[in-house]
Amino acid sequence: MRNIWFSSRTTTHHSHRLRFREHPFKTIVPVRYAATATATAVFFPGQATESQGMLAPLLHHFPTITRDGLDALSEALNDDPELPTIIRLLTTKGDDDGDDDKRLVHRTAIAQPCILLSSIMTWRILRDQCAGLNSGDTVYFGHSLGQITAFAAAGAIHLVDALKIVRQRGLAMEQVISDTDISTPSKYGMLAVPIKQPIAEFAASMRDCEQKLRSDSTLAPDQVIDLANLNSPGQVVLSGHIAALNKLAAEMGLRRSTNLPVRIPFHSRLLRGVESRLRDAVNTAAVTMPPQPPPPAARFLRNSDAQELTTADDIRKSIVSGCWEPVDWVRSVRRVEDWGVNRWIGVGPGSAVTTALVKRSLITSVGHDIVTCDPMKTGTAWDTIVAAL
Repeated sequence: MRNIWFSSRTTTHHSHRLRFREHPFKTIVPVRYAATATATAVFFPGQATESQGMLAPLLHHFPTITRDGLDALSEALNDDPELPTIIRLLTTKGDDDGDDDKRLVHRTAIAQPCILLSSIMTWRILRDQCAGLNSGDTVYFGHSLGQITAFAAAGAIHLVDALKIVRQRGLAMEQVISDTDISTPSKYGMLAVPIKQPIAEFAASMRDCEQKLRSDSTLAPDQVIDLANLNSPGQVVLSGHIAALNKLAAEMGLRRSTNLPVRIPFHSRLLRGVESRLRDAVNTAAVTMPPQPPPPAARFLRNSDAQELTTADDIRKSIVSGCWEPVDWVRSVRRVEDWGVNRWIGVGPGSAVTTALVKRSLITSVGHDIVTCDPMKTGTAWDTIVAAL
């Protein structure tokens, strides 16, 4: 089973000693390769990738290890009244009549532990079955929620503690914006916007337009618009009050923008209050940096600015602030690329979306092996692994 993930294209490697990075809000600055090369990057998806029964394929093909994951979930949420609901949504496919379950699986406090557990179980199976994944340095990172999944995948946080943290994270988000009734429309949301100009230029245009709308009272003083995700050079995501986002899109002529299927204004200042509610759960968790060289070594970076995390305290702070700080995915991918990575593995339900964002964010398209291991989708490297076993 060695190197089975190399099902994607392989091209001739070509690198430059000096590259120029575009910071989304600043001028172009040079960034040099780090001295240490890293072999593999493993990355995990965030919310909005969930679907009912996302653990069912793993439970079918790999029942023993998947049941271990469900045991961890039961331990983490042993006194949680919604534990039976979460397990049902994880392990059973929905039917055409299950409208309530279809809404429930997208509720933030339910979706987040479901996505994390499904992603970790997928990774553990890959790690156990693919011998080549156990050698060489690895960068673990993820998009938003996926950052916490990355810490758990590397062993920096025990799975039980990670599940407790993301459950509390989701509940705190719902409480901060008073969004617990999924039967009513939410006044908050996120808007994905395709762009053609550099991100910094778009951000400046967006702020000018927002100022104009506020000056003529089209936007209420308390309506929030934040630039939440820098997903790729061709896409950003705005977050805040959904009515304000739609007004801004109309004023700027952003006809191809799309409302994301979320009820929470992720990575906006509206979630700043989550920090105080989440801090206790994070501080009581056992967080340890994995052993460093001799190899294999694990490396992490922060979502908001792609800075490397080198201590347990760094990890705790990144989890707490990651609720409201923006996600600079472009900068993160390019930082990992600078570390010498040329093998990229997207892991978990919905990871095909995150993989596409990685491909679009790389400086050069050559020299990279990029695959998706999504047990919910056919046509990914996951199919190859299951077939080979």
